[in-house]
Amino acid sequence: MEVKTDGKIINFIRRKIKNSKNVVAVLGIEMLVESGGYDLDTNDENYRVEEEYGFSPEDMLSTSFFNAKVEKFYRFYKKEILGMQMHSTPAYDALMRLQAQGKLSAVINQNFHGLPQDIKFKKVINLNGSIHINQCPHCDKDFDMQYIINANGIPQCNHCKMAIRPGIRLLGERVDSDLMTQTAIICDAADVLLILGKNIYHNRLEYSAAPEHEQLKVLFSKSEFEQNSKVNFIIRDDICKFLPLIID
Repeated sequence: MEVKTDGKIINFIRRKIKNSKNVVAVLGIEMLVESGGYDLDTNDENYRVEEEYGFSPEDMLSTSFFNAKVEKFYRFYKKEILGMQMHSTPAYDALMRLQAQGKLSAVINQNFHGLPQDIKFKKVINLNGSIHINQCPHCDKDFDMQYIINANGIPQCNHCKMAIRPGIRLLGERVDSDLMTQTAIICDAADVLLILGKNIYHNRLEYSAAPEHEQLKVLFSKSEFEQNSKVNFIIRDDICKFLPLIID
């Protein structure tokens, strides 16, 4: 499998993972794209969405837009977000092998789209919420994704008749402080931290281990402009090609 990264770097990371007892994977937008989704933040997608809906994805995925234009929000949300069809990739398979070896302690999912159906990690933190968890803002009744998809127009609570609140973190909302604290503790304790792509909300989390704790941080980013002094390596290769090379 051909990759650009130097073989010495590949072997170094592989050895670190082999000798590690605690690996944490942080899933970013590149993992979503490689498994069949798409990045709404690209210029092409921004243009396409604005042509179809009259607003940018960033505008429509905001709290203010949901509150003011809920019908337009759901027209976009059902097709563009819930309509993504995800499948497993060699990268997910590699992480599953790592879990079977007892090395993968947690997966931090920065995407709110969830995981491919056949991928089951033991510990997952959905940092930005989930499309699978939706709630009535009045009675707190829960609704699954299929209920949202099947609803005509605005999905409403079948009891309160109010617009259901999607379970994702909309722009303008803060990350749940308990989840953030839990994430920070988990990431700080890792021997190897695999940051698999950028955050969907652009505000990349900063990870820092205690000074006495040796930690390898590997960031996967296709952007040639990405410069991050807080990581040991930046990998430009496809994640689905690279992970199988470093996880036996």
